[in-house]
Amino acid sequence: MYYSSGNYEAFARPQKPEGVDHKSAHLIGTGLAALTAACYLVRDGQMKGDRIHILEKDSTPGGACDGWRFENVGYVMRGGREMDNHFEVMWDLFHSIPSIETEGVSVLDEYYWLNKKDPNYSLCRATVNRGEDAHTDGKFDVSDKAAMEIMRLFFTPDEDLYDKRITDYFDGEVLDSNFWLYWRTMFAFENWHSALEMKRYLKRFIHHIGGLPDFKALRFTRYNQYESMILPMVKYLETHNVQFHYNTKVVNVEFDIRPGRKLASRIELLREGKREFIDLTEDDLVFITNGGCVENSSMGSQNEPAAYSTVLKPGGGWDMWRKIAAQDPAFGNPDKFCSDPEQTNWMSATVETLDQRIIPYIKNICKRDPFSGGVVTGGIVTVKDSAWLLSWTINRQPQFREQPRDQGVRPVQRCSRRLY
Repeated sequence: MYYSSGNYEAFARPQKPEGVDHKSAHLIGTGLAALTAACYLVRDGQMKGDRIHILEKDSTPGGACDGWRFENVGYVMRGGREMDNHFEVMWDLFHSIPSIETEGVSVLDEYYWLNKKDPNYSLCRATVNRGEDAHTDGKFDVSDKAAMEIMRLFFTPDEDLYDKRITDYFDGEVLDSNFWLYWRTMFAFENWHSALEMKRYLKRFIHHIGGLPDFKALRFTRYNQYESMILPMVKYLETHNVQFHYNTKVVNVEFDIRPGRKLASRIELLREGKREFIDLTEDDLVFITNGGCVENSSMGSQNEPAAYSTVLKPGGGWDMWRKIAAQDPAFGNPDKFCSDPEQTNWMSATVETLDQRIIPYIKNICKRDPFSGGVVTGGIVTVKDSAWLLSWTINRQPQFREQPRDQGVRPVQRCSRRLY
């Protein structure tokens, strides 16, 4: 995909890369990023599918865009994307991915038609006193001083923000405003998180600041993102004979490091628990998606809480990054992100069935019928007087194709996942 003034280049197909028929690709993980890379290798890179290998430690794909029903546990959605109309790469790709529901249309087609017919917006962004409207009323409540603090952060050079926290730039003028309530709960920021990441998010979403109070900037899929986004990509790749290797955990990528060159030489993995190696050549491409937001996660049930551990799971994505980073400082510092779980942990719960007794309360808050098939809350509703700033949402129902039509699935979230 190319961009110039206008869309002249955006729709042109790339020429077939020289030598691509002799190359192979190995992608670690099956999250949105890895699957997207694989789809581009097929579509634009014109690489043969049987030369593309996707290595996934779990038995199912999806990464943080999961969504399925576990036996004796229920429906589980660990994460999801809040999408807008400027996710350029996503929409460029999905106009090429066939729908798995409607023959002859793309995922982008059905997504666009849905959000055109049923546009997203919230009628209640926050509550107090156990369900009363907090009456933020679409106002940012930002003083001139607070606006200057935000602008100062926006224009501060990146290198001056290393190891700085948000509270190094914002005081109560920002932190007590509606703007910060909207922002931190939508993007999962705590006050002590990275000032640099805050700046990057400001730049990335500045065009949607006006849609922050009522979420009119957002777009959502018909079902959970596993069924609406991941499965169509997997089906597309499978039809091109891309090789999926499940229950295959990559524990390290070894590099041949010389002056001016770093070349991946070998992949170490556990396949069905057995140690194996993949020797690489200069014709092999390796795509590593490290530091996933559900890496090191654990799952509870209706009766048992998820186990909490401050120790990283051996052989997981963070451990793999540590092994790669130990080979050369240029590969980053994973401990900046994973060494203090108390400052980066996040929690999400999915309530499988909405008890009919609480439906009237839901209707009173979001002012919509949860079983209308359309937008319900329009995004998260934040409990402003919760010590956790607990936020909850009800997406379009049903959220799962197999879900009974008289049952609602409601994710309840309290998130914080960024470090300094």
